[in-house]
Amino acid sequence: MIKTLRFTLMAVMLLVCGAISAQEKVTLDFTDNSKWKLPEGSDNKAKESKEFSNGTYTVTLAAQTGYYFNTDGYLMLGKNGATLTLPKFDFAVSKIEVVGHAGASASVGQNIFVGDKAVSTETKGAAMDTGNPQKTGDAKTNAYEIDPGYQAAGNQYILKVTTKHNTQITKILVYKQEGAVKNSAKLAFSEEKVNHEVGTPFTAPTFSKETTAEVKFSSNNENVAKVDAKGVISLGTAEGEAVITAESAENDVYAAGKATCTIYVWHYVTYKKATEIESGKKYLIVAQRDNKTYYAMPMAKTYTYGYLQTQSKEGTLDELKIESSYDDNFVFTTCEDGYSIQDCYGRYLYMDTTDPTKDYNSFNLGEKAVAWTVEPKADGTFTISFNNGKFIQFGDGTYTSFGAYAKKMDKTVLPMLFVLGEGQTGINNIHTSTAVKNNVMYNLAGQRVNKDYKGLVIMNGKKMMIK
Repeated sequence: MIKTLRFTLMAVMLLVCGAISAQEKVTLDFTDNSKWKLPEGSDNKAKESKEFSNGTYTVTLAAQTGYYFNTDGYLMLGKNGATLTLPKFDFAVSKIEVVGHAGASASVGQNIFVGDKAVSTETKGAAMDTGNPQKTGDAKTNAYEIDPGYQAAGNQYILKVTTKHNTQITKILVYKQEGAVKNSAKLAFSEEKVNHEVGTPFTAPTFSKETTAEVKFSSNNENVAKVDAKGVISLGTAEGEAVITAESAENDVYAAGKATCTIYVWHYVTYKKATEIESGKKYLIVAQRDNKTYYAMPMAKTYTYGYLQTQSKEGTLDELKIESSYDDNFVFTTCEDGYSIQDCYGRYLYMDTTDPTKDYNSFNLGEKAVAWTVEPKADGTFTISFNNGKFIQFGDGTYTSFGAYAKKMDKTVLPMLFVLGEGQTGINNIHTSTAVKNNVMYNLAGQRVNKDYKGLVIMNGKKMMIK
């Protein structure tokens, strides 16, 4: 009996120890829809930012294309961008897990923020990435470790989602930080991004901290910008991009800290409207419509086909000034009975005519030079034709992209060509054999974004988080 009692006590102790060591968490369960007040309206959908409560916790939802609590047992966030603001918890948060609905469509580009500051490290693969939304699949989970500097009680965490599909969530698990929480190092530059035009005054961002630990500074490109031991940033002699990093180690009082500042140095290059074409020169492919001037951008480095998306400037212009950090030009070079068209990555535009079932109006990209026929017209536009009879046009209907069609499409216009001014070069020069880096950023929908964009982007063929 004594022996039995001893084992019983040991079992109880193990259970107690296990319960103590188990990390506590709060579960926001969206599958129990009776506890969440549905948005007004018969379709239970809304687009404006709105608060919802389950009686204990309140969340705020906002999405570009609506959201609702699905009666099948999940929360649907609308595609093209959504945010879910969590409650302010009275405990420090160490980890947040987002559980997807089984069979959900791909939900890429999630991250956790406090305000506009990304404060997490994703510790698992893309959540809810089960491919075809019509097919069933296992529920996936994204786990986010929270930066120690943001593990204080009262921080309000925000889940931001950037995706081309709807995001379906069943639960969000919020884990409490175990043990004592150290103070944030609060390393910060006064600006996280600085765009500097060559020849204009440069005002260096200032640096601040609260940690008592030593702070070490570094630059990943001292030719563009340097930083001294006190965190003072100065320009180098080259154009391009430099990331300045400040880091401090953990000590008895403060958590480890890190802060970055990205410096872009560039100049304007000028393109002027061309009336004829010369082999080997750089051109912007341009269209004018509705008192705007559009110019084509090369497709993202990872793309092998697609339409040429555009940027625009107000007015019907004969001259375009573009930042040198954007290598948006195309090189036209004599090739057979026409001209090859090559982008900044060294890829050539062509159209695949080998398979009649793939008679697309978009472009293909390849390593081999392929001829296009280029004919100037009296109105300043050009007819740029491929050997399948299709010619480049801008904006079928309300679209603002370039494709190639066999006949004149409704509301399309023919392209113009703007040539790079004599003696001007951008940061990046075209190479016939090596794809170059141009530091242009694209969101996950393949649209180019500017340097002020925050979130998950693709740059030079790699995914990265811009904070």
